[in-house]
Amino acid sequence: MAKVLIVDDDSQLMEATAALLESGGHTAVRARNGAEGLRQAKAQAIDVVVTDYMMPVMDGLQLARAIASDPALSGLPVVLVSAVATARSATAVSACLRKPFAASQLLELVTRLAVHRP
Repeated sequence: MAKVLIVDDDSQLMEATAALLESGGHTAVRARNGAEGLRQAKAQAIDVVVTDYMMPVMDGLQLARAIASDPALSGLPVVLVSAVATARSATAVSACLRKPFAASQLLELVTRLAVHRP
């Protein structure tokens, strides 16, 4: 299964997302903000990034753009999760999920993105 980087400043939501993904057979790597997430993405062989949109230091869209602009990471799929409406940047974000979302929706999306990763 996939190695998924979860980036969220809310530790309870991050742990709940990690538990959900791990119950689906995925491996979860955690980061508390976009800057930390970018460091993790560079340091590990990540298959998919699931990031919250609104965070301190570097938000989810900034993280997605940083990943897209890095030649070593540019093919890495990024799922942007938010409780507020988000503007999807087709070049930086692979998918958007609006909170709350169904567990099955996240699992299916992560699996699909990991399988179709370039």
